[in-house]
Amino acid sequence: MRILMKFISPVLTVVCLASLGCTLKQPPQGAEILSDDARAKIPGLWSATSAGGTVAPGWIRSFGDVTLTAIVEDALEQNPDLKAAAARVEASQSAVRVAASSLYPRIGLKGLGERQGREMQGNLGAGITPPDLGSSGVDTSGGSSDINTFDSSMGRWVTGIGIGASWEADVWGRVRSKKAAAKMDSAALEADYEYARQSLAASVARAYFSTIEAGQQATNAQETLALYKDYLKLTDARKKQGFSSEYEVAQLKSRMAGAEDTLYAAEAAQAQAIRAIEVVISRYPSGKLKTRRTFPVMARSVPSGMPSELLERRPDLVAAERRFAAAFHRSNEARTARLPRFAISATGGLGSAQLDGVGVIDAVSWSLAGGVTQPIFFGGELKAAEDIRKAEQRAAAAAYAGTALRAFQDVEDALDSEYHLRRREGALNGMVEHSLAATKLGKVQLDQGQTDMFTILRLVAENFAAKAQLTQIRASRLRERINLHLALGGDFRLTPKNATKGKD
Repeated sequence: MRILMKFISPVLTVVCLASLGCTLKQPPQGAEILSDDARAKIPGLWSATSAGGTVAPGWIRSFGDVTLTAIVEDALEQNPDLKAAAARVEASQSAVRVAASSLYPRIGLKGLGERQGREMQGNLGAGITPPDLGSSGVDTSGGSSDINTFDSSMGRWVTGIGIGASWEADVWGRVRSKKAAAKMDSAALEADYEYARQSLAASVARAYFSTIEAGQQATNAQETLALYKDYLKLTDARKKQGFSSEYEVAQLKSRMAGAEDTLYAAEAAQAQAIRAIEVVISRYPSGKLKTRRTFPVMARSVPSGMPSELLERRPDLVAAERRFAAAFHRSNEARTARLPRFAISATGGLGSAQLDGVGVIDAVSWSLAGGVTQPIFFGGELKAAEDIRKAEQRAAAAAYAGTALRAFQDVEDALDSEYHLRRREGALNGMVEHSLAATKLGKVQLDQGQTDMFTILRLVAENFAAKAQLTQIRASRLRERINLHLALGGDFRLTPKNATKGKD
């Protein structure tokens, strides 16, 4: 009983130490990662003009375009880059399980069946130990080949089964820190995946609106070309009457050629944008994807929330925060690696050795041990590893601050662009309306002989330019609306189950 207690006492000591193990420190989150000066400078409201409120999920549907929604769904489901990102998330989740496995005992079972033999020559019976050459490759042996015998030739069977277990008590939280770091890495990859989904959907939506813009520009060119053709017929008739010249005809034909060039360029741009969308949704780039002809009606305003909320909902900021947390836990892992390690192990087995012509020996073996290992001198390796992790933690904090500043800039730029583009669209609407009215009145004056063809051509060109600019501004507003939602962390999640949640 006294001997048994000698074995059990160190084991109980290790178990007690494990039960008193320190609690892991939690890393700072969100704005807490920023310096006090940077955190104090975050305003309560956005500097650019915006509306208050919360960014709602699934805002891609706010454009009211079922074709766009279907294309985005196809892109999120079929895009190979997203599939690769999803696979990386799955791999990271397995890495968490690998890191956590050290928290539990490791148990192994071994079965042995081995035939041993030796042929000897020389001074047999003189008490000389036979030579042992050791392993020559992968060691699968489980028995001893040193056979005590006076015969020159011998052989025996060794059979048995054994089981062993070992466990390191995570007294200082080293293994738990390793697990927490792996968990934060996985959470960062999940946020990266969500941001990739949002960015992909935004790219598809921008390309989709570019196809509408190109189609609208083609329509503008067709309308202007048709107008030039009408004026060419009129000029030919006036020329026969002696009221026009070849110079005016040449001017009209030149304007017609310019309108045709604009038409062809717009058609090419539309086909190219359609093929780009088809590739993203894993279709053959045939340029046959159907899109709408007119721009969707955009919502009047975008709820932008508070600047500080951006740190919690934008996926790339969430990813940066998780990477800082991973660096924080790795720093703790490196620090605790310099402290003592407490471990227990136990083995047991049943074996049999049968020596040819001599007899059989059966044996039951077991061991129970507890030990403490304290690193003493590793040439500065452990201290250097801790310094590396601390530097990585500082780098992760700086990276988070930089990402936050760029996120704030994205929102301010998008809000400001939204405001100015809306004003420009109103002005251009008036310009198109008035230039069209001037063109119609100019034709009346031309018929009455009160103006010349060059004035008419100038009015037509101004109207064409105004329509082209208005089309561009409308497309830019839609693209900036996408940029704003992306900057705010307004997502493209189509079902609640895909929502990115914060990880502890």
